[in-house]
Amino acid sequence: MNGKDTFPMRKLMSSMMLAVTLITIAGCGSRVDGRATAGEIDVRQLDVGQYPTRPLSEYSEFNHSFKAGRTLASMRLADNLVLGHEVDPKLTFGSFQSVDSDTPLVMSKAVHPALKPNHMLYGFATGNSDIKEFSSMSLAPGDETLADLMRSRKPTYFGLTVMQFPDAGTAERAALEIEQLDYDVAPEQNVRVPIANYPTAHSHWRPGIASMVATLAHGSYVLNVQAGVPEPEANKLTDFIQKVFDAQLPRLDKLTPLSPVEVVKMKSDPEQVLDRTLNPQKLGSPDPINFASYGLQGFLHTRRDLLGKQDLYTKVGADQFGQSWGSYTVRTRDYAAAQTLLDGIFAGDAYKPADAPAKLPAARCTENKDPQGDIKRFSCAVQYRRYVAYVQSHQLTDAHQRAAAQYAIFANSQ
Repeated sequence: MNGKDTFPMRKLMSSMMLAVTLITIAGCGSRVDGRATAGEIDVRQLDVGQYPTRPLSEYSEFNHSFKAGRTLASMRLADNLVLGHEVDPKLTFGSFQSVDSDTPLVMSKAVHPALKPNHMLYGFATGNSDIKEFSSMSLAPGDETLADLMRSRKPTYFGLTVMQFPDAGTAERAALEIEQLDYDVAPEQNVRVPIANYPTAHSHWRPGIASMVATLAHGSYVLNVQAGVPEPEANKLTDFIQKVFDAQLPRLDKLTPLSPVEVVKMKSDPEQVLDRTLNPQKLGSPDPINFASYGLQGFLHTRRDLLGKQDLYTKVGADQFGQSWGSYTVRTRDYAAAQTLLDGIFAGDAYKPADAPAKLPAARCTENKDPQGDIKRFSCAVQYRRYVAYVQSHQLTDAHQRAAAQYAIFANSQ
């Protein structure tokens, strides 16, 4: 090497070393919130108000316990319970309740003594009716005035509660005790009635009252059905209950029972949909309404106002739903399916268009024509890859900020 080559070569080597150093510094120990990848926006520029923009797992850790596990197991069960319209197309209105304690509100106090001694692990209850204002959950035993008022509307309905016990023997004993305790509330009025295709079912009714109760042990599960029809006809009631059993038992046959240890080890967010969902409260304790992960079946049990979207959800391959304090995330088959869901989620007479948030590439907003209960005035949906989430608020600006924060969480979850 001669003297003429030395300086250019040193200059080239110094430039290469500097480039390597800069790459190393950029790749180690540095993190930029919301840095956009190709084709994505920089979420740091979005108006998110005071809402969090990071996944929940970065600031909250789930602690396993039997109490939390019971709630999670009840959600798993919800994904395997029949919806009312699958038994009778008229039964499109409903309610639900997690059975994650030894004294569930959905069960009569009279039968509670059959639950804890038999080590009931968890359960789920779903109510189904052809009348929007009627709820089978409101027919509390002992409150005859309310029950008579509700039945005066002549509804067709059934309430289904499914509980899991440690084994088949314990489940059979619990079913017998539940039946006997309920029968003994008014033994002089109740009459036992057989269910034709289910000889091991225990059932009774009060002649002249248009309702009937049946309890059936099926493996480790116990099914308790309260059914009603417009007129007090025993044959129609037993046929109705038989249809409920016919629809429900095949689903339970596919659901492996859990041991107490498996209940404790239940994961709170196995598909990581809740981690991708806006959590304004920053609370991560399992809750069947406010912080829950469901498949399509379980989600529809908890959101009957969206039952009309079932065909759309099926079309786009929606298989996971995260509910997080008023925010909802849906995982679809792929990016194209998510686009289809975004375009169709606010279709229908119940909605009218509202301005979408500024700067969000894939967002839709609507004004709900009939806001009531859990449905607020404004809703916004936002898409990110195969996910669609929707948020809601009574103020459009707040709905926009929630949608922007949701998009940021999507981006920061990758």
